[in-house]
Amino acid sequence: MKIAKEVGIYIPEPDGEGTLVCGSPNEVNNDATSIPRFFIRHDGQTNFLKNDEFSQQRKTIWTTIALNGQDQLRQRVAWALSQLFAISPSAVFPLNTEPFLAYYDIFVRNSFGSFRDILREVSYSPLMGDMLSFHESKSTEYVWSTEGSIQYADENFAREIMQLLSIGTIQLNMDGTHKLDSQGNVIPTYTNSDVAEYARVWTGFTRRATRGNIEGGNDGGNSIDPMKIRIEWRDHYPKMGLNGKYIGDGYPLCQDLPRDSFLQKGAEWKLLGKSRLPKEQELLLIKGSLSDGNHTTVKVTKLSSSSALFKELCRPIYGICTYPSIVELSDNIKCEGLECDLDNVKVVEVGTGVFYEFIHHPCIQFPFFVNGKLVSNSRSNVYERSKCVDENWAVAAAACCDENFSGIHNTCKYTGELLTFIVANSRCIEKGKSICTYKDVSWSQCGFCCNYEGYFWTDDSCNVFLIVDENGDVSIDSGAHKSGDSYSSLTFFRVQWENNQYPYVGNLCGNGVCEGVDSYCRCIVEVEETRVFSSLPTREDVLTSLHIGGINPALKKYAGEQNFGDIIVHIENSEFPYGKRTVFEVVDDFGITKFLMNMKSLVKIGSFQFRNTPTFFTAVPEVIDAQYETEAALDHYFFHTNTAPFVALRLIQRFGISNPSPAFIERVSNAFTNGYVDLNAPIGSRKYGDLASTIAAIIMDEESRSVILDSDPSYGSLREPLVKVISLMRNLGYVQTKGSFVTLQGLQDIIGQESYEMPSIFSFFLSDYAPPGDIAMASLVSPESILLPSAIGLVNGMISMIKFGLSGCYGGFINSWCSQKEIISGGDYEKSVGRLTYSATGMRIEETIDDLGTLLTSGRLSSTNRKMVIDRIRSIESNQMKLQIAQQFVISSPEFHSTGSTGK
Repeated sequence: MKIAKEVGIYIPEPDGEGTLVCGSPNEVNNDATSIPRFFIRHDGQTNFLKNDEFSQQRKTIWTTIALNGQDQLRQRVAWALSQLFAISPSAVFPLNTEPFLAYYDIFVRNSFGSFRDILREVSYSPLMGDMLSFHESKSTEYVWSTEGSIQYADENFAREIMQLLSIGTIQLNMDGTHKLDSQGNVIPTYTNSDVAEYARVWTGFTRRATRGNIEGGNDGGNSIDPMKIRIEWRDHYPKMGLNGKYIGDGYPLCQDLPRDSFLQKGAEWKLLGKSRLPKEQELLLIKGSLSDGNHTTVKVTKLSSSSALFKELCRPIYGICTYPSIVELSDNIKCEGLECDLDNVKVVEVGTGVFYEFIHHPCIQFPFFVNGKLVSNSRSNVYERSKCVDENWAVAAAACCDENFSGIHNTCKYTGELLTFIVANSRCIEKGKSICTYKDVSWSQCGFCCNYEGYFWTDDSCNVFLIVDENGDVSIDSGAHKSGDSYSSLTFFRVQWENNQYPYVGNLCGNGVCEGVDSYCRCIVEVEETRVFSSLPTREDVLTSLHIGGINPALKKYAGEQNFGDIIVHIENSEFPYGKRTVFEVVDDFGITKFLMNMKSLVKIGSFQFRNTPTFFTAVPEVIDAQYETEAALDHYFFHTNTAPFVALRLIQRFGISNPSPAFIERVSNAFTNGYVDLNAPIGSRKYGDLASTIAAIIMDEESRSVILDSDPSYGSLREPLVKVISLMRNLGYVQTKGSFVTLQGLQDIIGQESYEMPSIFSFFLSDYAPPGDIAMASLVSPESILLPSAIGLVNGMISMIKFGLSGCYGGFINSWCSQKEIISGGDYEKSVGRLTYSATGMRIEETIDDLGTLLTSGRLSSTNRKMVIDRIRSIESNQMKLQIAQQFVISSPEFHSTGSTGK
């Protein structure tokens, strides 16, 4: 039984065979007996609806919520966000209902939450994976090893997540104006090289297995749940991001994490249910050993019922374990029994047949090192399938050698245990043996350790080689590179060469410092670790000069601590308060507390050098490390100085002001950055990226509310066509008279805009679109003007709704045939499925026009237009006709179609 994170309790002994299947976030139970109902497609099969009827369902649901939802501001924000993170049905499977709803729910759920959560959920969405083609993108190394061809990671999403979803293409000040270089030129936010590096982050993503309670496509694929990462497809090499910052900068070294971190405050444990091992650990076992469900060859550490960790994971109620899906330790706890002997914890058994996985803290390794040891995953030939790794990495098992150099793997404490070289060798010494460069590793006398096909340590010292191309990009030859293979098949990545000087074939590989191989230089490296500061630095110096994370004092006891206000110094050795192991605690410009070690690691090749490149991966990569790397990459976009003004401008535009002043943008940017806005009482979480404060800053700003600005010709915007249709229906009391749901059909063709019908990743209009003429000449923009060719269809459709209800008559918004001969005059609703019910009973003409002006133009109907409407309808005898004509005049007025000056 597999339990997802959202499930709060686990039943260890179900009454019968079956699987507990998860729902989507906030999903409620279906009532299968209710009528009417929506239909779903499963494996592409249905007997109920035609294709166009299926694609209509999601739009009907959107319209129903837009008209009737009580959380109108949330829905309005969600609509705006969905246009920032647009997906087009033409790029994904277009007929399904539920996948589109699940994607849109990301924005409904996070409308007043964190922009960071939206970035994450969108990035893991299978629909976005299809939309921007990174679904099942694979690393160069994987494609070469399996297909023998060179293929690079798909760059589509890597480009668009920056260009359209987070930071834009030009560096911005907080007020949205462009930053300029010394020559007065704009400064790009990223380069094509940045895109290529980030593209390697977006490898390995694929759909999860389908589940029985969701709608599937033709292939039965799961287009609802967040994508998973196939670790073998992932690019495992270092990646330099924006502004020379590596993905992994600021994270601590894995080797520095405390041995008992699984018992420390903040340690996270995930319920595996009855699965003994996570999938990546199963890869270390003998293939097929678990296929029959026989787990007798797999040993997992079983906790004593008296241990503190057992009690934390069991969480008993009335003596019965509840087994939460996720457990985060709220305090440090002590080990007991077998727990005290564990060196690298993976899975523990709680009770009988219930297993938890320890989710280790995010940490990095350096791929260039000096204490290299050879590991091999061949039991018969130590130099077959071998590579050079850092002896401090927990990536291999102990093969303890006898005097004949025959190895036995019998010191593991659980099946598939991985150790550092030092721990592995100490285990062997306890047995009177040692690690060696073995001739073979026996399959006997190893008990539950036998079921293992991973790497074994040897005592053979080794070096990794640095491969440099003509551009200064580098790759790593750790010994796994096959003889005869071209270095062009390796994965190259950027490094920060000091003074931009590096060995390459053009300078004879540094005048002989390195060996020339074809068009590359092959170099032996040295690694130097030194301290950075010998006295107290400034906060700014700490943030700009230190790149290696330190261990949070919540996980480690330091020898001393000194508080200097904006810097707290955690001292490793009291005799050397500013040694390289000293950790500085500071708060960065985004309000995030950082722990940074007073050390730099330099890779040296003769007189050439660069900063060592962090990576989340070792020789045995795990899915959790790929997830941590993905989170770190998202932080590059989120914690960028462009993000606040970029998001601020686009949200302001979606809320009715195309050309906000720099001061307005800056106020909203500050709300996004500070996480709150003070409107008599503070609104927001006080965390960077808070959308509640951002939206409040927009709609409550004086620039959004001042009537004086109505006379400024650059103020306001054209209203979105779909917003105008919904506004008409809500404000004039639309009521459905036939059928159960409100269905608007063909809007994309009629008015140029429709829910779930974005034509491309650019949504319906471009943020910087300026129609030819006065607007462009004034250096202003009008994004919605791009849809002006559909204005006639929009007005005709709304007039049809006023006169004949929601029908297909005279350009109406549903696809039903209506003979013009059957319609004599307005007010005939026979062909309609619903109509507007606004009534002016008891009101004078002037009061009616004022009321319509309030409802449809927010009270902005000009005195000229007000008088014109009154004069035109005063002589009409029929009250119904009088009201309909008045409504038609008002929805045809400039004030209804725009939020700014109408020139009158």
